[in-house]
Amino acid sequence: MTTYLRTTAGLIGGALPLLAGLMDAVPAEAQSSSQELPAVVVEQSSRPAARTRPSHSRQAAQAASRRRQAERAPSNADTQAAGASTGAETATGPVRGYVATRSGTGTKTDTPLRETPQSITVVTADRIIDQGATTVQDALRYVPGVFADAYGADSRGDYPRIRGQDPNIYLDGTRVVNTWNFNEWRPEPYTLERIEVLRGPSSVLYGDTSTAGLLNLVSKRPQAEAANEIGVQYGSFNRKQVQLDSTGKLTKDGEWLYRFIGVFRDSNMQTDYVKDDRIVLAPSLTWRPTNNTSWTVLGTYQKDTTGSSTAFLPHEGTLYPGPNGFIPVQRFASEPGFDKYQTETGAISSLFEHSFSDGLKIRQNLRYAHVEGIYRSMWPDLNFVDPSDPNYPFLDSGRRTMARSVWSRETVKDSLTSDSNAELKLHTGAVAHKVLFGADYREARERAQSGFATDPTPFDLYTPVYNGVTAPAMSPEPNLRQSQFGLYAQDQLRLGPWLAVLGLRHDYVTSDTQGSPVENYQATTGRAALMYELPFGVTPYVTYAQSFNPIFGAGICATVCAPQRGEMVELGFKYNPTPRNAINGAIYDITEKNRLASDPDNPLLSIQTGKVRIRGAELEVFTSLTPDLDLIAAYTYIDARVESGDNAGKHVETVPDHQASLWAKYRLAWFGLPGVTVGGGVRYIGQSWDGTDTIRTPDYTLFDAMVRYDNGPWRLQVNASNLFDKRHLTTCRIGGDCFLGIGRTVLGSVTYKF
Repeated sequence: MTTYLRTTAGLIGGALPLLAGLMDAVPAEAQSSSQELPAVVVEQSSRPAARTRPSHSRQAAQAASRRRQAERAPSNADTQAAGASTGAETATGPVRGYVATRSGTGTKTDTPLRETPQSITVVTADRIIDQGATTVQDALRYVPGVFADAYGADSRGDYPRIRGQDPNIYLDGTRVVNTWNFNEWRPEPYTLERIEVLRGPSSVLYGDTSTAGLLNLVSKRPQAEAANEIGVQYGSFNRKQVQLDSTGKLTKDGEWLYRFIGVFRDSNMQTDYVKDDRIVLAPSLTWRPTNNTSWTVLGTYQKDTTGSSTAFLPHEGTLYPGPNGFIPVQRFASEPGFDKYQTETGAISSLFEHSFSDGLKIRQNLRYAHVEGIYRSMWPDLNFVDPSDPNYPFLDSGRRTMARSVWSRETVKDSLTSDSNAELKLHTGAVAHKVLFGADYREARERAQSGFATDPTPFDLYTPVYNGVTAPAMSPEPNLRQSQFGLYAQDQLRLGPWLAVLGLRHDYVTSDTQGSPVENYQATTGRAALMYELPFGVTPYVTYAQSFNPIFGAGICATVCAPQRGEMVELGFKYNPTPRNAINGAIYDITEKNRLASDPDNPLLSIQTGKVRIRGAELEVFTSLTPDLDLIAAYTYIDARVESGDNAGKHVETVPDHQASLWAKYRLAWFGLPGVTVGGGVRYIGQSWDGTDTIRTPDYTLFDAMVRYDNGPWRLQVNASNLFDKRHLTTCRIGGDCFLGIGRTVLGSVTYKF
């Protein structure tokens, strides 16, 4: 770990307890506030006052008594926090069922979704469990605007696409630094309370992000209500997993809360010779010295050991059968014993919040992460063979064998992310304001060594023989340091039924690659939105938002990449007539300059197109037709085309034109089967193109199913994904490589709560 990052993290982390102590010293009268507190469940009836120092003076004792009484007095914020166990919802806390009503992702404040003028979907923990999601991208399969499995069952990370673009991934409001595509921290779904999908440009609050928007993963946090569970899983590909989750009070008065989550997995994958092993240890601690102060520290150790599940197979034999038929879906194109994809992560996060009187609240989120990775792989050499050869890309006239590329890389990455802001509620005449001012900072450093070679030995894709390979010699890459600093301001205004959101931000971004000139960029981005609450509960809105996303490093483009800039106009509506029913819809028009696309001459690099325009529509429905029947329906239409550059008029690669899905869950108590729940879903993914309108990936439809039995503390559940084992391709790219979707997977689980 770099000395600079260790020192900085230590200084900031050490200052937080001091800051909390200073906040605790604020007079009790100032601490009573009507502001919402973070999502920590507090049982108010058993919550005594913060301790006061004993005094031998009667006058001092009386003063201390008055302070204790004041601190016991319930504020609105404390009432909301206390009510979390009885159904009250906060922007980061648990949600019962599928329908969340609040989020902090779209505004960085605890805001009702119906008052957030941008498309947001909250995937709750209950939904993750019901649908049997084992990765973050699995959990997004029924979300509109999202192509969850864009690159199939990829062991290297989560690579969903939102509105035709790659999103950035955040954890608890700060970036999980993923500037480099590989050997990044891949959060475990079991550690998450919710997954929030913000669609559309979000640079005004988050800085350098794409027009796609972002995923904000919200961690499970300590709760005052004791809860413990342990579960086991067994499923396809010999998947064996043990998981446990324990939370509650460390002290009787609830001043200290704890949580511990553990995951231990031993598994294979659809691709031969590829493991999917994982260890996760995630302890966390919350300190609440007063009703208005909360400080949560979360630790994570995670080790993933897997391999090359993505084989980059040619379209002959995948998209259509060659003279030898189809290539088996389990085909492993690398080399056993050499192939390895291992990522080891250690991280510590700090989430601090304090509410003053007069509507003032401050927050700081901080994370330090250290990631070490090993990536060794081989894949069919599609790109370096002469296309004039009639057998291209095969080496033989029988169209069976290919040469393979060999790649080896080892990385060490350190990152520090911080976001600090102040929220103030005030009035100017008849207009109510919720004003937010903030600054965020992110720094990432990478040290790496790598080697590349071509193995000309013919490799038979249909009947492979694995004879070993000599690893390429590795040489050090230039050290890389990237940083981003941003200042932002936002005002959420209300005048009767009218709501508006105005935001402005300025970013300073630097990339320093050893031996190369320092790259510096700065940009100003904004957002303006207007909503109107109609009498019958529908809230239409219009939003204009901008994005700024610099692309750094010589390992992405053949030369220096130009920053991506984008803008969006979105017209939508939100309708939330009851707590269990919601309908959201939007149409949008996005333009983006300098978009990345696959380099047809090198699979490890990207090229930049000129200007891209993406127009689309989305509809999402949550409904409970009866007390026992829950439905989720989604529809997406996207027309994404290149408007300037070499491929003007062509479809943007890997963007299905239509997607539709329906998920239903039904409890069978009415049929005399209490505790039995069945569920099922259907997903339609439309055709997509390779970026030049040469290779078309056909549409496909998949079915999922679930059955569960709850009996007291026990839960038994079986999930099946791609129930009918349909062979399908998720994407074929301009280089000629295709990505196979995952076949039928069955997962059984037993969970005991105590």
